[in-house]
Parts: sequence; C-alpha cells; structure tokens
Amino acid sequence: MAPKPDRELAEARACIDRGDERRALKRLDRSRRGYLKQHDADGLEHLLLLADVLEAADERTRIGRDNLVYAIKQNLRFESRRRGQPDPYPDLQGPAEHTRIAFTRPVKVAIGIATLLGALALLGVIVASFAFSSSGTEVTVRLVNDTPERVSFTGCGDPGCNADSTWTHAELDPGRFTERQVPADDVIELFQVNRSGSRDWCLPLRVHDAYVRHGSDPTVVLVARLSRATPCPGTTVLPATGPESGL
Repeated sequence: MAPKPDRELAEARACIDRGDERRALKRLDRSRRGYLKQHDADGLEHLLLLADVLEAADERTRIGRDNLVYAIKQNLRFESRRRGQPDPYPDLQGPAEHTRIAFTRPVKVAIGIATLLGALALLGVIVASFAFSSSGTEVTVRLVNDTPERVSFTGCGDPGCNADSTWTHAELDPGRFTERQVPADDVIELFQVNRSGSRDWCLPLRVHDAYVRHGSDPTVVLVARLSRATPCPGTTVLPATGPESGL
C-alpha cells in the first residue's frame, strides 16, 4: 500500500512527462492502493482520468493500462457497495481487446495537468479532515502446479514485476501446490511464472472478484492453476474454489 498516494500520483505524472509509461503504471497502481486504503473514491476517479493520458504505444503497456483501469473501476464499485450507493459500473467485464478513441498528445497532457492539480488540491482537504483504514481482511490463494514440469513463481507488487517489488517466491514439482495469504480487496494479484526456463509467463488473478463471488467468506480457498499462465502481461484469471476448482 502506498502511504502517500498523492506523492505516488505526482511521481507518475513525472514519469509520463519523461515518456516512461511502464514506471508510470507502477506509480499509478501504488497510488490506487493508497486511495483504496483511505476509501477515497474521489482520488480513484482522478486516477481513472490520468490513466487515459497514457499513450501505451506497445502491447505490454497497453494491457497494463487496461488492467489498471479495470482495477480502479472495481475499487470504485467496492466503495459504492460499502456506502450503500448504486453500482457505477454494472456492466464491467474483465480487460479485453477493444477500440479506443484517440486523443492527441497535447490534449492528453492538458488533461493530465488538470487532473494532477485537482487531485492534489482535493487530497489536501481530505487528508487534513480524516483518514480511513482498510479492513485488512485476507484470503487464501492456493497455487497448483498442474503442469508436467517443475515450475517456479514469483509474487509481483507492480505490473513490471521489478525485483524490489516482489513479495514471495516458490518452486513446485508437478502435482504439488502451495498457499499464500493475500488482501481480499486486491483486484488483481499478479504472479510471474517460470516455465521451461522462461520468466515471460504471467498469471494475473482476479482475487476480489472471486472473493465476492464466493460470499465474501475469509475462510474460502481460491484455487489457481499455474498452467493458466499466459505470455506477460497475461490474461486475467478468475480463481475457482470447491467443486469448481476440479481438485
């Protein structure tokens, strides 16, 4: 979680100005986690606008941006339910190929500057007035090696899976599994999978979707098969449980 999401937001804007969009995605995701911890729906709305500033010229950055937008919208849905408000995105589906409206770079820069200034001003008022803490609820994710080979995986704290952001690592023989505790309100929990000596396989798990689908029960075990990893940045996967998992 980012302790100061407004600072991460400012760093993301600086990364965008330098043309480093992959690092900007990392900062934006940290900011998202910080706003989610503070239950700051307005801050999340500002992130949604800034995410559209990213040009995402390459495929990996484009998919990372789509996953970020999806995560932000899921966070906003969570906040709406918590406050007893209508679902703002009732037809929201997982990231998929779609056509976007193209904005020129000058327009995007202008939107980004206005978004950043508005976010910082609003955040100053909100942080000075109150702060919220997250529920801290965790859920168990069981990672199963259902492949015929020995596989290793790494838990990633950002879309780029940089070394300083990894939080867990394990190796599994065929047919074996291991379990990890993750925050139940994490929309996407990313694991990088090493198969046949390659670390270019990713398994983005839709943890919060699965948690809500199975009754928001913190004792539930969400099952994810490592064979469902796809070339990074990966296609999002909804973990199963019980009879649905096939185990």
